[in-house]
Amino acid sequence: MIIPRPRELAVHGGSLLYHQDLLRQGPDDVSLGDEGYRLDVGRHGVELTAGGPAGRFYGMRTLAQLGPSLPAGTIEDRPRFAWRGVMLDVARHFMPKTFVLRLIDLLAEHKLNVLHLHLTDDQGWRLEIERHPRLTEGGDFYTRADIREIVGYAAERFVTVVPEIETPGHAQAAIAAYPRLGNDPARRLRAWESWGISEHVLNLEESTIRFFQDVLDEVMELFPGDFVHVGGDECPTAEWERSPAARRRMRDLGLSGPADACGWFIGRMAAHLRRHGREPICWDEPGRRPAPGTTTMVWLAEQADAGQADIILTPHTRTYFDYYPSDEPGQPPAQRGVLTLADAYAFAPDPAARGVQCQLWTEYMPTPRDVEYMAFPRLCAFAEVAWGSAGDYPDFLRRLDPHLARLAAQGVRIGPLIP
Repeated sequence: MIIPRPRELAVHGGSLLYHQDLLRQGPDDVSLGDEGYRLDVGRHGVELTAGGPAGRFYGMRTLAQLGPSLPAGTIEDRPRFAWRGVMLDVARHFMPKTFVLRLIDLLAEHKLNVLHLHLTDDQGWRLEIERHPRLTEGGDFYTRADIREIVGYAAERFVTVVPEIETPGHAQAAIAAYPRLGNDPARRLRAWESWGISEHVLNLEESTIRFFQDVLDEVMELFPGDFVHVGGDECPTAEWERSPAARRRMRDLGLSGPADACGWFIGRMAAHLRRHGREPICWDEPGRRPAPGTTTMVWLAEQADAGQADIILTPHTRTYFDYYPSDEPGQPPAQRGVLTLADAYAFAPDPAARGVQCQLWTEYMPTPRDVEYMAFPRLCAFAEVAWGSAGDYPDFLRRLDPHLARLAAQGVRIGPLIP
């Protein structure tokens, strides 16, 4: 079976020409885990036993992927990682709701269970906030009704939608809307029209903390899942170093200097989320340990440091699908760096991590078709890594061909298949 293949398969010989009428649903078996399932294929039909509703859903996906002829025997299958995510950046280039729903279908087809939406950045703010309406003036964004539809659609397919509100860096779009959030309130900015890292970051005043706590309150209302991402990466300190108000604030807070200010800000956001029963997430950053109880997305290394807990592995060398898929000429514009299909499949994450996630940063992906081209087939390789069934690469390539044909029949734009 293609993407992801079962982790355990015992074949007794022979095969069954499968038909829906031959399927029996067995009682739940909690030993399989919430997402696990077992398919017993015998002379008289197929019995599907699952650990819960998600496992039953994945078992049915496997039956659909195997097709009408099933090998007689037993498939027992469960994922290695509880978090099997895909991040979609809708801040740099907005992606229409119809595409987000289509992407959720594709995640479910590949047994991936988290859609991480990067909703804000220097270039745009894409989520309606009723208490601060200027955040979305003049740009494309998702209404509250859009988000409820996306979240509900995903839940029906056992996909959790995790929102990200970037703080305190990658925040120029917010500062452009509300200059009082910046370190020079008299200055008027526009949402950034370049890529990279803007030096314009949020100030450290209590009023700015309250502003973003208001934002998080509305985010928690719209997204019922356990996790909320608060950013925390690539935060320049030059404005804090130059600002008398910021230097005074850091002294009052007892911070040793600007290098500690980002961690303090993230800690305030994390504490607010925890008070409301949510689990905060942030990106890792050199030299900064997250506040206790905060899950970290590790993107600078392929594995976590010894002793780090609550880790989701997101290494740019294996999971950043905005990198060129090959070094051959003729590729569309992409982020500097090459990450081939073989590179993605060779990712061997630490099984002690909470999960793994691939990233679709959209600086060079202005349309849904561009996102699909960069995502596939590398997302197929990632799906097997995330499920825990990645193995022999030539075998993966053999199984990949018919799977890509199925995706192409759905209208998915497929990128280069480079061994």
